[in-house]
Amino acid sequence: MCKEVKAKKTVVKIDTYESLKALYYSGKVKPSLNKIIVALEKDSENLELVLLACQCLERAKDIDKLSLYADVVVRLDPKIAIGYYYKGVALKQTKGKEQEALKNFNEALILDPNNTIYLKSKASTHFSLYTDYHLPLKFAEKHRVKTEESLLKVIELIEQKENPDYIELLTIADVFTLMSKGIRAKKYYLKAVNAYKATDESKQDKNIYKDITKAQNACIKLLDKIIED
Repeated sequence: MCKEVKAKKTVVKIDTYESLKALYYSGKVKPSLNKIIVALEKDSENLELVLLACQCLERAKDIDKLSLYADVVVRLDPKIAIGYYYKGVALKQTKGKEQEALKNFNEALILDPNNTIYLKSKASTHFSLYTDYHLPLKFAEKHRVKTEESLLKVIELIEQKENPDYIELLTIADVFTLMSKGIRAKKYYLKAVNAYKATDESKQDKNIYKDITKAQNACIKLLDKIIED
């Protein structure tokens, strides 16, 4: 009996990457991040864990830490695109760092040229510069053209797919929102909801589902306002 008690006391739960990913997908961002940081203290070179930390930090809008973890990703594997993407996301949130953000998004797109999320982020960064009233008109126009190029490429890439997943459908809906095409955006938000519900439960990221429903509701309210006006 004593041996059994002693054995139970020595059992320590170890969070695996898959269990941490499942926790994050359940929508528990901060608890996931806390556990990931603990896991990284024991395995600091684990690229999968660092990338999962980046996902959490991006969603938590912890830009400073996201920037640091993105640097770790690039150091661990400079040949994968996502490290540069996360660095771009962090820089994009800092006023005056938009050009540096674009450099990182462009680096990501060199490595993964048809990634629609990277293209959307690049487009939204160009758009923020285009709408910056302090920017001279000739430079603003260049950013308008770059915005349009990236957005149209996203639409082309996703619309040619036979069965785009819920993340891609959210991406194209966001693109149509940015282009002020509310009706088309609404259609794709609805498709994103349906695609999410049809997806295997293990691949359902509740954080993204929240993004879909929030954006869908905002789109519907905007369209209702336009009709009323």
